[in-house]
Amino acid sequence: GDRQPPGSGVEGGEYTTGAGLGTGPLSYTTTISRPRSQGNHIEMADTDGAERGWAPPRLVRLVPHLVFAAGGLVLFVGLSQFALLLLDGGSATIALLDLVFIGGPGAILVYAGYWLPGSEIPANYYPRILGWISGGVAVMFGFILLRDLHPGVSADWSVGTQAIALMIGSIGGLMIGVEQTTARVRAEELETRTRELTEQERRLTRQNEQLEQFADVVSHDLRNPLNVAQGRLTLAQEECDSEHFDDVDQAHARMETLIEDLLTLSRQGDTAVDPEPIDLATVARNCWSNVKTGDAELSVALDRAILADESRVKQLLENLVRNAIEHGAAGEPVTITVGELPEGFYVEDTGPGIPEPERGDVFEAGYSTNRNGTGFGLSIVAEVVDAHGWEISVVEGTEGGARFEITGVEFAG
Repeated sequence: GDRQPPGSGVEGGEYTTGAGLGTGPLSYTTTISRPRSQGNHIEMADTDGAERGWAPPRLVRLVPHLVFAAGGLVLFVGLSQFALLLLDGGSATIALLDLVFIGGPGAILVYAGYWLPGSEIPANYYPRILGWISGGVAVMFGFILLRDLHPGVSADWSVGTQAIALMIGSIGGLMIGVEQTTARVRAEELETRTRELTEQERRLTRQNEQLEQFADVVSHDLRNPLNVAQGRLTLAQEECDSEHFDDVDQAHARMETLIEDLLTLSRQGDTAVDPEPIDLATVARNCWSNVKTGDAELSVALDRAILADESRVKQLLENLVRNAIEHGAAGEPVTITVGELPEGFYVEDTGPGIPEPERGDVFEAGYSTNRNGTGFGLSIVAEVVDAHGWEISVVEGTEGGARFEITGVEFAG
């Protein structure tokens, strides 16, 4: 069935949390189980120090109504006592005190019964709060009983005085019960969250190990046969001539690019960011010489240094340059501009641009509109941006091409 997070209204089941290197074959999910309702009972939280046992749900749901009804009864008694004293010509001060000390706790209990269902306290804890209220009343009742039985006490307590004592006990029990239960719920939530994070950390560790194995496979088991094929192609080109050699060479080049992109993407999480002041203009020109640019032109319109990891920024710029060249208009040289923004920098090209509906998908691993593209270049760009804590957005360039704006960048000096 559908998986939904806690609080979604589903009786029980699982929900998933995702993490990893985006979508596609390098993604994974973490599954966390939820408590389930069984039959006519509610299963208590099964953690150390948590509530254990079974409670009939009908009784649990009645607790707020019982508290509300008890408070209403006490409030009615307080109001009645107040009215009777005034009608009998009694002291207005005593009548007012009876109203405050008897009717006041009743009003508090009424509010507690109304507030409890909408609070953060789970229903299976309602009996605990009711127990604290009953315990407070029992303690005060025991005190009154012991006082009456004590031979050295001669003063008599009126019914009103005893009622006040019982009400004080009930309110004290209510306050202690709510506070203690709230603390217990939060402690259990923290414990549950800690267990979930520990499990997620374990899964991440296993996933990183799998990525390391994947990188080893790509580095050796795929690159070595490719090197052999490239060597054989070179020998074949020396011995004879064929129109098919160019297509084979292009296929080898694409495989080489795909391997490099996969290796870069799989190792993004293992490379720590080491920010230092770098001259972005110089880095951009160096990256330009590392990419097959053909007839494309580079324009650098910035002269400020930024705080960043130079090797990671090179990955970012090289992939943006390669992306612009691969998606440029056929037969038309593209101009790529690296410019300055108030909070960062941008990389813009004069190509056909990216349609607005597709701009949210371009950073997904494997997404490409070029049949010769690997679909990993912009995903690597997004990983580099995220590693630095920056933000990236795609907008239309000044000449209709694609413009990638990187913001949140800290300038040096």
